[in-house]
Amino acid sequence: MCFRGLSLRGMAVRCARLKLSIGLIVATGILSASPLTSSVCAQIGGGFGAIRVVGGVSISPEGVLRTATQEDQTLALSEMRAQLIGPQGQLNQPTERRLISLKNLQKIILSSIEQKKPLPEEVLFLGGLTRIENVFVYPERQDIVLAGPAEPWTVGVNGSVVGTKSGRPVVYLDDLLCALQTVNKARTTGISVSIEPTEEGVRNLERLQKQALSPNMNPKSLEPAMMQAFGPQQVKLEGLAPDSHMARVILAADYRMKLYGMNLAKAPVKGLPSYVEMIANKSSMSQLQSRWWMACDYSALEHSADRKAWKISGPGIKTLTEQDQVTAEGAFKQTGKVDGLARKWAELFTKKMDELAVKDPVFGELRNVMDLCIVAALIESQELQALANCNLSSIVGETSKVELAKCEVAKSLDPQCSFIQTVQGWVVTASGGVMVDSWQVASKVKVNDSISSGLESGVSWTNDDSIWQ
Repeated sequence: MCFRGLSLRGMAVRCARLKLSIGLIVATGILSASPLTSSVCAQIGGGFGAIRVVGGVSISPEGVLRTATQEDQTLALSEMRAQLIGPQGQLNQPTERRLISLKNLQKIILSSIEQKKPLPEEVLFLGGLTRIENVFVYPERQDIVLAGPAEPWTVGVNGSVVGTKSGRPVVYLDDLLCALQTVNKARTTGISVSIEPTEEGVRNLERLQKQALSPNMNPKSLEPAMMQAFGPQQVKLEGLAPDSHMARVILAADYRMKLYGMNLAKAPVKGLPSYVEMIANKSSMSQLQSRWWMACDYSALEHSADRKAWKISGPGIKTLTEQDQVTAEGAFKQTGKVDGLARKWAELFTKKMDELAVKDPVFGELRNVMDLCIVAALIESQELQALANCNLSSIVGETSKVELAKCEVAKSLDPQCSFIQTVQGWVVTASGGVMVDSWQVASKVKVNDSISSGLESGVSWTNDDSIWQ
């Protein structure tokens, strides 16, 4: 009999106080991790109930993470669309490059706090950015500017705020602030986000399998008992506020990948079977179990000789795999080995990431989070504030004066396992994880003099009263 795949460990995540009355929709049933629902947790035009649903999953008042009901999703979508104002003027046009001034952003945020006024949507959604591709330093105007493609925004079918042209999620102010505030933790202690089975649950399930299962038995008849034996998985967060929007994006993406891998939900893109389906007809199986995690996938950060222009490029996310061994105590021991089919599934999941980022936007939101964490690490590691003669202490690091409001915290996960029969017995599988090692990415830099031309001829700033150009 074979016992595998109970790893739900969401790998280390190394990425990124006055409260903001910025306003976003706080609805009881929200199916995405959009800032209208869980970002700064304020309001656009009025007060709503507690936020309990992110990335297609809900969080109960007791902190239990579950798949959101269709009723919650429909209600949330209706409320969000009713509240969203939408882009105005030039923001109604897509562009290959929009500029976001961090100096002006800090100024507008502090002014909003002082005057107790909500921030406009163009600030909440950073001018409709869908990726961050460049960072520019302006010593002459004491500013650091982010740049990337941008689109008009709307509420997508899954509840995320997305670009009207590509369908990709926009970059959220809340995630930017979180990345900037936690940048030093990312360098020192790191930030970990994980969903883990308990050792007791692993031992109980293994004991039940040995006592009750046989190769000829339909495990569906024992699923209730096996679920009870396995028990709830625990959500563990370290170094990242458990009530932050960034933590919820990472957890939701981890959870969604787990569902697709375990065949508990069908992937919304063609050509992506579950790992369980791939191993169904495997003639031989290792006694080790595979785990998967999503990690950063960027090229070396290129910069001009004067370090005033930077380029961030690469797919953003890749999926990795490794095998673990379950000890007698129910703990997990890394082996450094990789199963061939597990690698194939990881490569396929990576290949489908661009499509997933649109069809299941939480993966696009995760990629945006990774972009922002790398931007934060770049600014800090390359001392760009000093280069720009720009003081962003009100929004960067532990000295930040911006306190993000609190959201519902996920503490545990209802037990979910996938059962499938192979020639060697029954397989029990569960998997998932995320890793954002932003400082490692930011440490790999190289000179590219052609980038400076973008700063000299393609980038200008004419409005000191706006965050965008």
